[in-house]
Amino acid sequence: MREFTTSAKVARKADGDKKLPDVPFKLDGVEMVCRAPKEAQLAYLMAAASSNRTEADQVAAVLDFFEQTLDPPSLVVFRKRLLSTEDSFDFTDAMGIFQHVCEEWSGRPTGSGSAS
Repeated sequence: MREFTTSAKVARKADGDKKLPDVPFKLDGVEMVCRAPKEAQLAYLMAAASSNRTEADQVAAVLDFFEQTLDPPSLVVFRKRLLSTEDSFDFTDAMGIFQHVCEEWSGRPTGSGSAS
């Protein structure tokens, strides 16, 4: 998460507009959307990645961030899968999605997500 927050903070559309794009992605074939954050949410994202926060605080902050930015249908799927004891979807997978979304907002995607 190190640089993604700084990059996301300054990311702009080519026309200079401050609004970042919604980021669609698929989770095991289910189409989901992480909505474009507003400035306050980006500040929260930066705080979530702060190196002086404990790992537990960072986990909580990332989950809170998803709660606020996933569109409602995506959030339902995300919560259900993450909280199911019978589903292999775990926080590591969620972090991969989080990294992908941050890369999209920074304008520097590094490749496709995991095939989980």
